[in-house]
Amino acid sequence: MKIKIKEQVTSTNELLYKGALAGELTEDGALLALSQTKGQGRRGRSFYSPTDTGMYLSLLLHPGITVKEATNITTMMAVAAARALERLDSPRIDIKWVNDLYINERKVGGILTTCSPNIVDGIPEFIVCGIGINVYSPKEGFPEDIKNKAGSVYEVSNPITDFIDYSEIFEYIKILEFEDLRIRLAGYIIEEFIYLYQDKDIRAHLAEYKNRSFLIGREVMIVGDNPTRVRVLGIDDEFRLMVQYENGRIENLDSGEVSLQLV
Repeated sequence: MKIKIKEQVTSTNELLYKGALAGELTEDGALLALSQTKGQGRRGRSFYSPTDTGMYLSLLLHPGITVKEATNITTMMAVAAARALERLDSPRIDIKWVNDLYINERKVGGILTTCSPNIVDGIPEFIVCGIGINVYSPKEGFPEDIKNKAGSVYEVSNPITDFIDYSEIFEYIKILEFEDLRIRLAGYIIEEFIYLYQDKDIRAHLAEYKNRSFLIGREVMIVGDNPTRVRVLGIDDEFRLMVQYENGRIENLDSGEVSLQLV
């Protein structure tokens, strides 16, 4: 897979999505940015993407799977990123269903998967999967609205940087040679993702995903018009969250339908 590196963009997900939609990008590929001005999160939220601290990576894919199965792309990315970070000696990476990476119960990364609006027989023309990771702590600290829940993988505040030819398109394997840990991390994530993505069993990573989930056995809030407290029982074979309500009712929640908050 080939990768383009940019110093700063609006949003890696947005650029790949618009390029694919316009027919300008037709092959699988990746875009890495070292900062974003309009980082995107789930449900229209922004993703804090400052200079010199984070890694913002998006993949353009043509997997030929249904919109419902696109959740598997998100979970693959979560497992791939966890493996990549631990290869670079990070603390253990836990996953908060369905798309967030945590260290010691602080969010260090998030994933956003978007499907093409052009869908034939339930299969979108393309899928864009993006991940943002707080590699280092920002010198000025995190913004007030996230400072109590956000964290970083490493505390180093002066990352090593390389001279980068931003006009060049790299084979992803080449960026594993860069000194900048953020860039090498992107290469490792792509490498781990490709390993999972090429497996004929798109649920081969299910056991590891479950093992990394730190919600099982805990109480969480389903956020919405009527916030509801539930206990998490597990994750089923479709990557749905199995929860039990206070009245004893059990339900399997789809990732596209709910947002959760730790309590």
